[in-house]
Amino acid sequence: MSTLATRTYSRTITAVFVADKLRGLIRDVIRRYGLSPQRFVDSWSGVLGSAARIWMESEHLTAVVIEFYRPRYSTLETFWEFPIEYDGNGVDDDMWTDRAFLEGAIAKSHFPSADCVYRVVLSVAPGAPRVDGMEDTAFKSRSHLISRQAGTVIATPDIMASAKYAGAA
Repeated sequence: MSTLATRTYSRTITAVFVADKLRGLIRDVIRRYGLSPQRFVDSWSGVLGSAARIWMESEHLTAVVIEFYRPRYSTLETFWEFPIEYDGNGVDDDMWTDRAFLEGAIAKSHFPSADCVYRVVLSVAPGAPRVDGMEDTAFKSRSHLISRQAGTVIATPDIMASAKYAGAA
C-alpha cells in the first residue's frame, strides 16, 4: 500500500512567512547600524506589517525599503531594498531565510553616520488595494549612491525576497 501526501501553501501562509522574516532582517540591519529598531518593530506590529501582508497576498508589494538619512537633508546616506518577486522557488515545502548571507552583506555595506535616522517605505505596483493608515510618499534622492545586489534572502514556493544595499558612488 502506498500513500500520497500533498502539501499546498496558500498565498496567505507564504505572505505571513515572508513578512515575518522581512521584519527580522530589517530589524537586524537597523541594529547592526547601531540604531534602535524599536520604532520599526512597533510600526511593523501595526499597520506596516499588515500592509506588507495584504499587498503580498494581492501581488502588489514590489519592495520594502529602509532609508538611512540625516534629518535635515533629503538625500540618503545609504539604503537597503528588499525587492519582492512572485515566482518563488516552486518547491512546496521549501521556505527559508539566509541570515548568514545577509550578515555578510551588512558587513560589506556602507554604515550610516551616528546622527542618521531611518524610515521604512513599502513600494507597491499600480492598482494596490488601499490600506488604512498608509499614505503615498516619495523616496529620498538616490542619485549619488550605487546600488549593489546582495542576492536572495527569503524564499517560499511562491514569494521571494532579495536584497540590495547602497554605497557611495
